[in-house]
Amino acid sequence: MNDHHEIKNLVHHYCDRVCHNDQESWLELWADDGVWNIGRGPVRGKNEIRAAMASSMNLFESVIQVALNGTATTNELEGEGRWYFSEFARTKSGKTLHYIAYYDDTYSRVDGNWKFASRSMTWLYQGPPDLSGVFGPPAGYQK
Repeated sequence: MNDHHEIKNLVHHYCDRVCHNDQESWLELWADDGVWNIGRGPVRGKNEIRAAMASSMNLFESVIQVALNGTATTNELEGEGRWYFSEFARTKSGKTLHYIAYYDDTYSRVDGNWKFASRSMTWLYQGPPDLSGVFGPPAGYQK
């Protein structure tokens, strides 16, 4: 399997595990010293990433995340990429939301498998599914 296909699978597994709220399996996709930033400031290392993911997912009744287009370049031990995605969610209070964003990624090969070394989100849209919401990051978030 070529590296691009392996990275594509890594991104797919990320989305799939978000959809199933499988937080422990999702965490396995990260390097031990990984950095995740969804706009509230970066969190570093698996313990901080685990806590941030649990806090984020606790807001939602359900989430459907779909990877759209993306690209990645790698060498033998590391790589970088950008992947666009769309997410539909229902909060525990019943509010429906739609997100469109992209992740700028770095990857590292750990024990022969690609892992996320970092993911940094850029928000393109957040609001109701009818696109009447805000284009750009939500209030209080930054790049």
